[in-house]
Amino acid sequence: MRHRRGIDLTVGNNDNLPPKPSGIKVPERDHSATLADLPQWYVIGGKCGRCGNVSLLDRWELERKLGKFRSIISMEPLLRCSRCGNNQNNSFVLGRAKRD
Repeated sequence: MRHRRGIDLTVGNNDNLPPKPSGIKVPERDHSATLADLPQWYVIGGKCGRCGNVSLLDRWELERKLGKFRSIISMEPLLRCSRCGNNQNNSFVLGRAKRD
C-alpha cells in the first residue's frame, strides 16, 4: 500500500520500525552478552532455582555497581532469592519492558 505522498506503508519495506534486538539469546544462554548489549527496552529479573520466584532487578544500578561490560552470565552466582534466601542455581531472565 502506498501513501499519496510517496511513503511506503507496507511492513516489509518500512525503515522506521525499531531495530530488532541482536546479541541476546536467552534460551541458548549466550555467555558473551553484557549489560551494554541489552537494548534499553529490556528489563532484567532473577529467577530462583529452588522456589521459582522471579523478581525484577534495577539494570541501571547493576551497571553502576558491576560495570556494563561484565557478562550477564558471570553475575548469576551473585543472585540471592528475596523469598527463600537461596543463592545457588539462580538465573537471569530477560524480557521487554511494558509500554505505557
